[in-house]
Amino acid sequence: MPLQLHPSVDCHMASHTVFRCSVYMKLRETACRTHLDAMSLLTPVLNTPLLKIPIVIARASIIDASCSPPPTPPAKVEEASRFGEEDLLLRIGGPKLAVAMRIVSWMSSICEAVAVAAAHLPSEFSSTVLSALSFRPGSEAYTLYISPQWILGVSLVYIGGLTRIACHNTLGKYFTWNLAVRDDHKLITSGLYSIVRHPAYTGMLLIGAGNLLCMTADGSWWKESGLLDTPVGSFLRPAWIAYWIVIPFLVARRAPMEDVVLSKEFGDEWKAWAKRTPYRLIPFIY
Repeated sequence: MPLQLHPSVDCHMASHTVFRCSVYMKLRETACRTHLDAMSLLTPVLNTPLLKIPIVIARASIIDASCSPPPTPPAKVEEASRFGEEDLLLRIGGPKLAVAMRIVSWMSSICEAVAVAAAHLPSEFSSTVLSALSFRPGSEAYTLYISPQWILGVSLVYIGGLTRIACHNTLGKYFTWNLAVRDDHKLITSGLYSIVRHPAYTGMLLIGAGNLLCMTADGSWWKESGLLDTPVGSFLRPAWIAYWIVIPFLVARRAPMEDVVLSKEFGDEWKAWAKRTPYRLIPFIY
């Protein structure tokens, strides 16, 4: 004989099901409202192209400051010798490539800012300026705008650049571009170094990802001006992509090398730090 439930039990189960459905619908409505509220907050930003001018100039400034060589004297030969032979990043001319990268970053940022200003602050020179900054018939350089991908890219550059600048300030005289342990070196474990052991390298990875997103984003000068379709652009595109993939990779590749040398130099002090701060670059991941 099939199991028969008491009518009161059926009613209870039905009411419970209705309750769960109503809760689910309320949660969905709340999520939708939250999404719409977030988009409504973002819309004024996306619809204000002139805001690009201070943003791109600040982006170039942050990249310049975070990817410039330190003001401290270079490491002595014996200080660098603790790491063995010179690492690959310096052998391929990393510092010289960084100079070229900063020049390209400033030039593209200035072009983007000028194009936005010419389009939205009309003057007798606007047409000439926009024509000079457009590289194909029908180019839409004058329609530069802030897209969600571009915002994400800029945000990553800002976070990565400010992370590196904070690391430089925390390291002080121990900050060098070449791998080295100073004669009077102290193990730095405070600030961002209490979150991951190599936060400056994390910052470089974020800058790389952010720059690639900005370059390929709709509404960016790189893409809308037609520059990437010119002979110059056909060189710049792969060079820019290669730089922001290879250089951050080579920088991050230093992390395990540094761990080996620092563990030998500082022994138990390094082991205690590694126990407190188990991740090299990304919290809870690596």
